Amino acid sequence: MNTDIAAQNALDRLAKVGFEQLTETEKILAVVWTFAAEVANRGFVKYFSRAAGDTAFHAPAALRKIGASELAEIAAKANDVFGAKGPPRDREARLGLLRAMDAKAKETLGALETRYFASSEDVDELLEAYLGRR
Repeated sequence: MNTDIAAQNALDRLAKVGFEQLTETEKILAVVWTFAAEVANRGFVKYFSRAAGDTAFHAPAALRKIGASELAEIAAKANDVFGAKGPPRDREARLGLLRAMDAKAKETLGALETRYFASSEDVDELLEAYLGRR
């Protein structure tokens, strides 16, 4: 199966039925795909600001599942910026916390973006391999 099409199908189902109703494979596809696209194109603050941030809580586990252990660690540390409970699933609550973030938290997210771009893990290849095992 084509990874792009599978990810788009998962994102379409996410929009239609919500996260909890997705299969495990659909969750992984939707979460990893949006994590990679948003962080690479807009950075962590924008990732958490947008609808993609609604599933940020699942990003570390989804990334680990496809074999992206370094990116999973980066995602977990980005989530930790929100405290022990991680980023709220509710966008408005997340936006409030993002607006209130201090300079140290924003520095942490910036440093994690640098690590993200330095990572040698290829999400596209890892997702393709993951789908091939399904």
